[in-house]
Amino acid sequence: MTRAMRLVAATILVLAAPRLLSAQERGAVALGEAVAGLDVTGRVLMIGAHPDDEDTQLLTWLARGKNVETAYLSLTRGDGGQNLIGNELGPLLGMIRTEELLAARRLDGGRQFFTRAYDFGFSKTAEETYTHWAKDSILRDVVTVVRAFRPQIIVAVFSGTPRDGHGHHQVSGLLAREAFMRRRTRCASHARRRVGWGRGRRRSSTARSGSTRRRRRSRSMSASSVRSAE
Repeated sequence: MTRAMRLVAATILVLAAPRLLSAQERGAVALGEAVAGLDVTGRVLMIGAHPDDEDTQLLTWLARGKNVETAYLSLTRGDGGQNLIGNELGPLLGMIRTEELLAARRLDGGRQFFTRAYDFGFSKTAEETYTHWAKDSILRDVVTVVRAFRPQIIVAVFSGTPRDGHGHHQVSGLLAREAFMRRRTRCASHARRRVGWGRGRRRSSTARSGSTRRRRRSRSMSASSVRSAE
């Protein structure tokens, strides 16, 4: 099996279930099995909506305990959140939340990514969120991160359904799934091209070998004709 085909088989989307203990246990078991099954250095990308949506314990366990390359992609920088310990709000609060995430990544050894999405505050649905966010632009940002980091496993913090509550959460789950599907399609296409290229090389090699044999037979027949004439 080629490396590209292994990558297709190993790329997994782990969708978060409701925040119940049993769901977390099932997700942890599935993720652990997926990581253990990788035959290359694993890369896991977690995708959430806000800085405080990350699962720091999971990222630390993967990075420090399993030697997995990890990254967290937060769609926003938390600009629209609350600040109970200071007066900073809006962009200033976003700067604080950004630095907090960068400090967390320095501790757990992961990488940190963001999109251009602005945290405008609470929304009830994904549809309402998309009235403030340009879906194509945000999706492009997510896909760019996925292609740059090249994760074998994508962990969606949220399911992309109304049970997530916050519209930002719903959108993060939906975009994680869509980015995953694009990643899988791209890997599958790459694997098919590699297989086709390999077959083409074999056919070309066979054709060259046949041509060489024909030229040798031709030279041999010509030599025989010359000897007969003599």
